[in-house]
Formats: sequence, structure tokens, C-alpha cells
Amino acid sequence: MDILLRAVCYPNNMWEEAIKTFFKDGVQRFSEGQVEPFEDFLYNKIPLVLRSTAPIVVWHEQDDVTKKYKYEFRLSFDNVTYMKPRIQEATGRLKQMLPYEARVRNFTYAAQMFVDIKFTARSYSGAGLLDMVEHSKVFEGISIGKIPVMLGSSLCVLKDFPVPLSDLGECTGDPFGYFVVHGSERIILSQEKVADNRSMVFFNKKTSSKFSHSVEMKSLHESFTMPPKKVEIRIQAKFNGLGFPLTICIPRFKEDIPLMVFFRAIGILSDKEIYDLVDDTVDDYLAASFKEAADMNIFTQETAIEYLSHHLQYPSTNEDKHGHIRSLLLSEFLPHVNLAGETLTHPVVIARKILILSGMLKKLIQTATGKRKIDDRDSYPNKRVVTTGALLTHLFRQLFQKVCKDIRSKLVHEINNDNWKRSGKPLEALTLSNLYKILKVSSIEGKMKQALATGNFTVQGLGTSNSTALSNATKSGVSQVLNRMSYSATLSHVRRIQTPVEKSGKLLAPRKLHGTSWGFVCPVETPEGHSVGIVKTMSLMTTVSGHVPSLVVTSLLKALTSVRWVNSVSSTGEVAILLNGVIIAHTENPVEVHSALRKAKITCRIHPHISIAWQILNKQIMVETDAGRLVRPVFRVENGKLLPPPASSNWNDWIKTCVEYIDPAESEVVRIAMMPDEITSVHTHCEIHPQMILGHMASTIPLSDHNQSPRNTYQSAMGKQAMCLYATNYQKRLDKNAYILCSSQRPLVETKMTRILNMQNMPFGENAIVAIACYSGYNQEDSVILNRNSLKRGFMRGLYYSLYKDEEHRNVVSGREERFAKPRQEATRGFKNTSYHAIGENGIPIRNSIVQENDVLIGKVVNMRSDPHGFQFKDLSTTHKSGEPCRVDGIWQNKNSDGYPFVKVRVVSERVPQIGDKVSSRHGQKGTVGMILDESDMPFTSSGLRPDIIMNPHAVPSRMTIAQLLETMYGRVGTRKGTIGDGTPYSHLKMEELSKQMAELGLHPYGNEMMYNGMTGEMMEVEIFVGSTFYQRLKHMVIDKSHSRSRGPIVSLTRQPCEGRARDGGLRVGEMERDCMLTHGASIFTKERLMDVSDPFETGICRNCGSLAMINDKDAIYECRVCSSKVGIETKTIPYAVKLWLQELEAMHISPRMMFGKE
Repeated sequence: MDILLRAVCYPNNMWEEAIKTFFKDGVQRFSEGQVEPFEDFLYNKIPLVLRSTAPIVVWHEQDDVTKKYKYEFRLSFDNVTYMKPRIQEATGRLKQMLPYEARVRNFTYAAQMFVDIKFTARSYSGAGLLDMVEHSKVFEGISIGKIPVMLGSSLCVLKDFPVPLSDLGECTGDPFGYFVVHGSERIILSQEKVADNRSMVFFNKKTSSKFSHSVEMKSLHESFTMPPKKVEIRIQAKFNGLGFPLTICIPRFKEDIPLMVFFRAIGILSDKEIYDLVDDTVDDYLAASFKEAADMNIFTQETAIEYLSHHLQYPSTNEDKHGHIRSLLLSEFLPHVNLAGETLTHPVVIARKILILSGMLKKLIQTATGKRKIDDRDSYPNKRVVTTGALLTHLFRQLFQKVCKDIRSKLVHEINNDNWKRSGKPLEALTLSNLYKILKVSSIEGKMKQALATGNFTVQGLGTSNSTALSNATKSGVSQVLNRMSYSATLSHVRRIQTPVEKSGKLLAPRKLHGTSWGFVCPVETPEGHSVGIVKTMSLMTTVSGHVPSLVVTSLLKALTSVRWVNSVSSTGEVAILLNGVIIAHTENPVEVHSALRKAKITCRIHPHISIAWQILNKQIMVETDAGRLVRPVFRVENGKLLPPPASSNWNDWIKTCVEYIDPAESEVVRIAMMPDEITSVHTHCEIHPQMILGHMASTIPLSDHNQSPRNTYQSAMGKQAMCLYATNYQKRLDKNAYILCSSQRPLVETKMTRILNMQNMPFGENAIVAIACYSGYNQEDSVILNRNSLKRGFMRGLYYSLYKDEEHRNVVSGREERFAKPRQEATRGFKNTSYHAIGENGIPIRNSIVQENDVLIGKVVNMRSDPHGFQFKDLSTTHKSGEPCRVDGIWQNKNSDGYPFVKVRVVSERVPQIGDKVSSRHGQKGTVGMILDESDMPFTSSGLRPDIIMNPHAVPSRMTIAQLLETMYGRVGTRKGTIGDGTPYSHLKMEELSKQMAELGLHPYGNEMMYNGMTGEMMEVEIFVGSTFYQRLKHMVIDKSHSRSRGPIVSLTRQPCEGRARDGGLRVGEMERDCMLTHGASIFTKERLMDVSDPFETGICRNCGSLAMINDKDAIYECRVCSSKVGIETKTIPYAVKLWLQELEAMHISPRMMFGKE
């Protein structure tokens, strides 16, 4: 089919070619933000953790004279290698593991990890134990556990496999980027956090606080070997005569330190130097702080360090306390100033730290005096996204530290055995035989699986390590079950970002759509309710930057003559150059420096994701190479024109010629035109297309720029609930619940992104003839009327798949042995009063057999050792729970990882739309089926066209879903021309042109038709708007929600019916329902609802004192334990919850009494 295109002002459809090239590899491009960080975790972060955590050192046999040790043993880890996932059968046979098999057999798709372990033994002898002899040996290829493998990564079997994905049991459109843990698909959600190495000023709103304003920075070294070190400067709220003094809070010190004392401790002694560094006209804060230091009589570095030594959080055991303080100031205070790969002298390190500290102080004073605004922690330049790789690194570091502790304690035990001393060879203290005794590798493997399976990324027994500066909210719910409700839901889940705040919290700021998120986060797709604004989705072309070593930037800057490197505190210049938050240099020629850096970036001499932002007002050039920045591509503009695209279809060539990646910090300092016809001489960039600000779900809504924004948000949620072909391998999948639309169709109006992402191959609805009219009164309040004959022809017909599974268990100790079999009534205890017709003699169901509610699906029995009735077995069969008849569609039998046989049975039922089912257009116009009319009763046009759906016209004006009206008109033009309409948003659709095309085709210019009443044959009084609209059938169906109960299970505590349809629970009558019944005066009905059909309870009540009394009708015992009366005890029926409440009050020393009314 041809595409009905609209004129767009891009030369040669440049934007479409750019997007096609970007998504050349299909939807796998969406999972790059998952796969690339995982690759970095495997090949960079794990070796880094092994090197930084080890070596494990053990000293042995201390000399009494020298107090030195005679032996030193070291254990280090190196050379990490991996083996692709494999299955070891119970027979011992090894074979390659496919993800499909991992899902079916409940395996974890994991790769074996091997390391080389180097064991070094040093012996000290001679006078003063100064003679040292060193021996070492290497244990190569030692397994230290398994690492779950992300599908689509280099360790995945599917990567570059010569066989098509469909032949391997996979969906051909699978985005990958998830894990398979115990047969379940799990995905790790990216988490937002505050950026490290950035200073931010905040105002303290608490009136009782000790400080009013504060500036803080979380300093994280580029090597990621240490947790972030927080530095905070505070303005004290207490006036000291000259002003409000300043204090600083740094790690390893138990309380705030006066700021001027700290300045003197790091080498700034003179007041003038501090004034010059801050360079601020307001000196009240500094004067107050100088007075505080003078009152303490601290004017030299030595006295300042002496003061600090008395305020350590943990007192030093080192005799040289001053040396200990100096080492802490180097390691704990702003450790990020020493960039990776740099070898700096001590004065340069101190100079960088002083410049950062003075910059923080200046920022704080300017904010407190109203010269600048308070920093916005929700601004995207101040945020970073913690990806899968960073989260797994955080988890692996904790686990490996715990393993190293265990290894060290066991190594000490092995060395203390002294068996190696007999041979005089210290290396024999560790051999291959006892190496596996001290390696507790199962903890890494087990905890990694547990974290992915539960979403809890904390490690017990290791304190509260925050090595990635994540909040407690981030450490739970990190991984989730991959959403397979629909294909769109899966793609959206891979691109999701979560803000780690409490979903029940009332803070509005984190939930609002921030202006700096433009182009990086979808402004439409977010859930409704308590998660609104907390859960977000990345825009179509957004990706997350990885870490780039800062050395590539410093080596480039060294070639520039205008750059003056910071080597002392007095190093100044016109513009400061900041690299990852560190002032490394100054320049008098910022134009040259900025141009050189940008030229290197656009020619790919440095990584294209590096951020270069020249903040002219702040007089600084900020260069950032850290991981976690959201970046997106835009077209480059030079001399008021777009640069021409390359001839090749390689995305890297586009980056080198006409495309540049920018992050939120750069977005604030560049000029970006929305469309090419808006470009002027001042613009530096142009959007690839305005549609690229949307996420995947929102980009499939045709003409969404003509809808009210909440409607697009509703569709973004409902589109993920639409029945569709959710995976091409659905017949091989074993999902717990799955919905398939039998006759899904390609929409007559679609966006360009729908085609580029091949969504037309996996559509999520059908093209329906829709009339917007009031008809028969059964389509009020968002209900719709359906054509019964359309349903008979298969319109919106679906299939519902559900899964049942069971496995055999054996207990050798108790002799309990389960097996699949068809129970025999005469030999089986607990034989079910239902039908066993659907299973064979082996207990396995017969394919294509029909099962009703409570029919047995899987037959299983367990042997009984002794039974008073002589039964040999007990029935443990699995029954069909649903109330609708189903057909046995598929049976899978195999053995799990423990070697036990299991069976999985998939049943399918047909779902024909019925009254109460939910349908929706792509514009948030959702509704339930209110009536199904025969085709003869439906209205018809003069040409005999009868609608499939009639929706109410009152749904349009207030909701302003104009896009649905335009889609309907576009659909009519497309059906006449045999073309697909282009519904790409922000493409300047003109209503006049569309009306003109309709008139040329002989249609009403605005899509109206005269229709006739199908019931009376009379012509309707008004024209009806009718045409083709794409409709979705949602998963919400009456058959899944209908519920009733007479008697059933109760809660043991309150003896009231339990809650929930799945547990056959009762229907809740709450306060508002009670108030309605009381308003109507229906007292008997109220009593029936609240007690008679809930928790009636007969108890004795004493007439004398009104207390609960003890009654026993069988033995004629009636007694009140309170007043010891045995007469006047009456039996009354009260709710059991009331009886429980009375007893709970008595436990609180409140003694309620029940009074009897007059007879």
C-alpha cells in the first residue's frame, strides 16, 4: 500500500531517513540503555571490584621481640572470564542453554564466571625480620559462581546466532534487555538519583532547625572504588553579634566544624585570601565566621588540625594524629579532584579542593542574599540515571566484600592448621583441594538470583553501604516481572525510569513535568494515581551515557596554548574549565577552547556523548564524561542551514556529519529550532522531528497534537492493556495469562514511528466503522453499542490463555513420594467430587479435551504409609479454577534443575465481546459495551453501510479528542484511495486540505452522512458523523470480574468473609454503603448486611453487670466471671468483630458494658 503523505518542510525527508537509520536494528535499539551498561558491568566493573576489594592479606606468627610477623599471605583475583549459559542435566551431560528452555524448565539463564586466583606467601627472617622470601602460584580458571545473563548481551546464546530467532523459540520482534530467573522474565528498572560532584544550595524550611541555608556536594571518585563522600556547608541560624557563622560537615568527623577553622586546616591562613577566593561584596557571613575562629584562638594550620583531631567520629589509634588528619583530608574530603589516570602533586590537589570549596561558599552566600535562586534538585542537569550496570555493580561489590570476609576467616583457619609447616613450604597452606573449601561462591550466585527475583538489592549483614548513593526506596522494587500483556507494554517496560521516592508521598515537585526534561523524557506516558510522575519513560531517541575516562579530555586540552592549568590557589583566569565538577584549568580565550572541544566531539575524536556546556554568565566551561546522563541526537545547524546528510545508512556516519548528541546541561546553552523553516542565524541545532520528544506508546497515537493532553496519557496506559499479538512465539510461550486478538489489523491511519518500528506487524486492534450518535439510549455514560453480526463475523474476538503447572516432589527421609497418575477412587483418600475425564492414566491431560470449572487438569497422588481407612494414596490433583469452559491447548513435560519431573498445561478459551467488556479508541475514548444489537436494528446509510460501533456524541466536546475525528476522516479518504493515512503528530495537518480531498472523492467535506433508523426505517433528523476508526479491545472483561458468594472462607481473627475474588471472598459494605442504608431507614436490611450474612456470634451477656459471660448449653453452665453471677445470663447474637473489639478494649484497661433495654 502507498502511504498518504503530508508535506513536511524537511529537505528530502531527512528526518525520516535519520530515524530509519537510527532504528535500523529494529526495537533492539530500545534496549541499548539496558544492554550496554550490562556489558560495562561484565567487562569493566567486575574486574575493577575484584582489584579494589582484594588482595586479602593474612599475617601469621608474630615475633615477640620485633612485634613483626614472620609470614604474610596474600590472595588476589584477576583475569575474569565467562562461559555462556549451559545446562547440566541430572545425568551430568552439559549442553548449551537457550532462553526458551530456561523459561520452560524454570532455570536461571546464567553464565559461569571464572577468575585466576594468585596466592602469594612471604617469609621474613634474619635480624629484625628484614630478609624476605616471596613465593607465589596461580590457580587458573577457578569458578566463583554464576552471573545472570541479560538477553541480547555478548554472553547471550542468541547474540549473532546463525539460526533465525523464530527457530529458537523466540519472538522475532523481542527487544531483549531482560533476564530469565527461575523461568520468569525479570527486568531491572533504571533509577533516578541526584548527580554526584555537583554543588547544590537548599533552603531549610524547618523553623526549629539550627541552620537556614546549606550547600552540599556528593563527591564520587572516577574509579568508583569508594562510596560518595558528602560535603555540606551550612549557615547557622544563631546570630553571634556580627552575623550568622558558617560551618562545614565532612565524613569521619562527628559534628560540624567552623568553616574558617577548616580553611586554616587545609592551608588558607589569611582572611584576605578567603575574601579574594569568595570574591563577594557581602561579608557579613564571613565576618561572623572569622569572629568564631578568633574566639577559638585558631590562627595557624597546626592549631586547626589539633582542633579537628578532637572531633573525629572514630578516634585514631595512630600516634601521629596530625598525619592521620592530613590523610583524611586527602581521602575523605572531595576525593574526586584527583581524576583517574592523573598523577598530581600535593599542592595541586589541595588547590583544586580549595577552589571547589570556595566556589561552594560563594554560591551559598549569593543564594542566601538573594542574588541567585535556590537549586532545583528536580532539574535534569542535576540528575543522573542509575542503569542496570551501576545497580548490579553496587550489588556485586557488597556481595564480594562479604565473600572476602568469609574467605579471610577460613583462610586464617587453614593457615593455623600448621600442616604446611612440616614441609617448610608456606605455599602449601593453600592447595586446590582446600581452595574450594574457603571459596563460598554460592552466596554470590544465590544473592544475585534472589535480588533479581525479588527486586530487593540490599545485602544483609553488611551495614548500609551506599556505594552508588541510592536511597532506601531504590533498593526495593528495582527489578520487576517483564510486562507481556501486549507488545507495546513490553517495549515500554524496557524504556522505563523510576524516581526513588515513596509513591504514597505528597511531594508535588518530583511528580511535575520539568521543563529541562524536554526531549529526554516522554511528557505523556506516566501512570495514573499514586505513581504519576514517579514512573516515566524515555523518549524515542534518548539513551543513557556510559562512563568515558576523563583522560581523553585532559589530553586534548594539553594541546591548547590558551589553557592555564591549576597548580595553586592563586591560579585564576577569565573562564574556568570544569571537568566532572573539578576546576582543572582557566583560559582567557574561551572561544578557542569551546570550539576545540566541540570540533573533537563532532568528529568523534572524543566520545559523542561527552557534554560540553559553555555557561557564559557563570564564566565556566563545563565538560562532563560521567555515566547516567540522558543524551539525545539533534541536527547540527551552521550558517542558518541544516548540514547535509551522509550518503550511507550507518548511524555513525550521521554522527560525524550532521547529528550531535546533547544532554540536559547542553540543552540550556544551545539554540534549537523546532522545524527547519524556523531556523535563523542564531540557531545552532534543529530537532530531528518534534515527535521525538514522545515515548514509544505516545508516538503510536495518530495526530496526538490535536488531543487534550490527559487523553494521550490515558491512551498510553490503555494501549499497553489492549489485546493483540503480544509476541510472534506466543504459541510456544508459557505465560501465566495471555490475551490474543484473533483478527488484529493494521490501522488505516498510523504514524511514521509505527512503520519504522514495524508495529504494523503486531497491531493491537481493528478498524471499525464507528457512528457518533445517540441511539436507543444504551450508549449513555461512555457505553457503546456493538453490531451483533459483526461479532459473529469475528469482530474483536479474542483468545485467553492461562497456565497450570505442577511437579513431583520426593523426600527420601520421610518416604513421601509424589507422582503423576490418575487417582483411583477406591485407593485414594480425598478423591475429588468432580470429573477426571480430561486426564489420561499417567495424570497428564489429553490435548484438545474440554474442561469445565473444577474439572481435574493434572492428576497427582502421594503415597500414604498408614491410613486408618486403608487408603494407599492421597489425591493432590490440580483442578481448573475458571468458571468458563476451556480447551487443553498445550502440554510441556520435562525435568527441572533438581531433576524432578514437572508438567505445564496451557488452556485456552474463546472470548467474544459481551455487555460490560471494555473497548477504547487510540485517543483515550474508553467505554464499556452497553448493548449488542442485531444488524437489522442498527442504523444504515443510503449505501447500506452499517456501523460496528455506535459511540455517544457527548464524549467528544468536553474531552476535545479532535484527533479521533480527524482519524475518522483520514480513514474514509484512505479507504477510497486504497492508501494508509499518515497520522504523524506535529506535521501541520490542515483541516481545509482534508475536507477538500473528501469533497473530491464525492464525500461530505466533514464526514457526515444521512442515516436511517434500523428499527423503524425512518430517516434520522440530523446528519451522523460516521467513518473508520481504529479500536482496541482491552483486557478488562466481565467474565474475569464477575463474582458472587453465598458461603465461603473466613478470616480466623474476625470470622468475617475474606477479601478478594481470587479467594472467593465477600463483597465489602463500607461506611458509605452503611450511610446510604441508614439514610433510607432500612434498619433490618442494614442489620442483615452488617451481621447476619457476615459474622453473627452467639454469646452470653450478664444482665447484672453488662459483661460478656460464659455459657455452655450442653452442660448447662452459665456464669459471669466479672460479677460471679450465675443467674441473669442471656444468650444474644452480636457481630463477632464487636465481641473482639470489646475484649481488645479490656486489654487497654477500658471496661465496656452492654445495657439491656426495656422489655
